[in-house]
Amino acid sequence: MQAMSQSSSCLWTKLPQSSWSPCDRYKHACCSYDGSVYILGGRGSSCLRDFWRYCNEWTELSCTSEAAPEELEEHTMVAHEGFLYVFGGMLDSAYTKASCALWVFDVNRKGHSAVVVGSAMLLYGGLVDIKGSSQDFWSLDF
Repeated sequence: MQAMSQSSSCLWTKLPQSSWSPCDRYKHACCSYDGSVYILGGRGSSCLRDFWRYCNEWTELSCTSEAAPEELEEHTMVAHEGFLYVFGGMLDSAYTKASCALWVFDVNRKGHSAVVVGSAMLLYGGLVDIKGSSQDFWSLDF
């Protein structure tokens, strides 16, 4: 890796933020997808569970379903083909509860319904890629 010279044209610029934005944090996960930046969890004054998207302004996303990750810190998040994948991390600051769960967030699917039947989650319909309603019917075996 080469060091940048003092004469290089790189310049940090602090971006303006509204009062509606994520709290101070560290040990969080961050990734980008389709022109937006996503931030999940980390540590502020305590372990965090919040989920945010930035696209010229911050929007807090729903992260309350039972399938959503618990409060996480030191986890990773990557984007691939319309999905955000969250893996690992710690569930507590005493480092006694490590997480090996994989959580997947479909950034393009909204408004669907889901139920658990036996050992599977069944998902039906919703809006996909803002193209209109879908009759997709999916099963996720636990």
